[in-house]
Amino acid sequence: RPPTLLAGAEELMARGVLDSVGGSPTAALSQLARAAGLLESSPRAALLPDTPAALAALVAVHCGELEVARSVLDRALAVDLGGSAARIRHRLLAAWITMQAGAIGPARVALTDVVAGAGRLEPRDELLAAGLDVALARRAADLPLLTAAWARAREAIVHHPVDLYALQPLGELVVAAARLRERSWVQPHLAEAQALLGRLDDPPLWAATVHWAGLHASLISEDAAEGDRHAAALERAADTGGGTTRYVTAMAVAARRWLELAAGTVDAAAVEVAARGLHAVGLTWEGGRLAGQAAVRTHDRRDMLALLGCARALQSGPAPAAATPVSLDPATAAAPPGDAADGALSDREREVAELVLEGLTYRQIGERLFISAKTVEYHVARMRQRLGSGSRSELFAQLRSLVDPSHRTSGP
Repeated sequence: RPPTLLAGAEELMARGVLDSVGGSPTAALSQLARAAGLLESSPRAALLPDTPAALAALVAVHCGELEVARSVLDRALAVDLGGSAARIRHRLLAAWITMQAGAIGPARVALTDVVAGAGRLEPRDELLAAGLDVALARRAADLPLLTAAWARAREAIVHHPVDLYALQPLGELVVAAARLRERSWVQPHLAEAQALLGRLDDPPLWAATVHWAGLHASLISEDAAEGDRHAAALERAADTGGGTTRYVTAMAVAARRWLELAAGTVDAAAVEVAARGLHAVGLTWEGGRLAGQAAVRTHDRRDMLALLGCARALQSGPAPAAATPVSLDPATAAAPPGDAADGALSDREREVAELVLEGLTYRQIGERLFISAKTVEYHVARMRQRLGSGSRSELFAQLRSLVDPSHRTSGP
């Protein structure tokens, strides 16, 4: 072929795809990123099976390199790589990465913006959007929203065949199916994915996502044998994962901690190591949830407080040097350091207020913040008393004015 930019990008893409299943994931990521870079100087649309930026982002996600994935997509969007046909896919993948990093609200906004401006999505993009919708609803612990997203996903998956590049949304559907007790519906698609991976000798880069989803589906279904099978598969993948070892090892270690929790055993120190390991490879929400669930199940108060501190630190970014213990018992809950004066909100109350204004229930807020529903109720009652609110609607109005100053009204 003539040595054009397009020909060079196609060759790098082909090598990158091949390395992702039979070679070094690090080399695959490098070649796909270079292919995307080649086309940045000539971003016109070209007939390709996928854009190199999209493939590079997916490989980066499967390696636990979210910042690399974000950078590649930002560059592609800046030059409009691939034109309008690729723009939607790049934006959806960027929203997926935002969700993976634990920013649930911004990811929901990004998904809504893409879907609202795109009209009817092509099957590949619709599956990604539906999978993201399911993932966000599950992370928000919103069962009605999850049920609605599931109906959309059921239709989306029948219009697109299972391939390596759809394993992330498929994994979310596997877990959601277990949550909604519809595992039999997703089983044929899961079997198709497992057969595909088997034909490729189970490349760790791609297989780990399927086993991670299978583990969580088995935990929901309380199938210990299946959970152990997926954990063992993750451990084998970690041993042979090459450039994905750090990512897959974090999953394998966390998988064992999850199985121990299911069996009633809580090793607080080991759980914290596993949770921080997940956070380090871009699985921020998963790490926070592991620590939070362990905190709920331990009978040791000191371990509970340490795990709650870990869960909150993972949600808010790098862990502080020492997490501030927060009591689960409203009767003994002390105001956190720097508690606000009368008429203002403390940091914790502001978090609760923002979620109350979003319409979440006390239980949903508790799951989001890793506190009990009773503690949420205590915070709301404390805010109402301090603000002197005479009714629920008055409390909401006052909270809006404190959380979002643009809602304040003029007057004395």
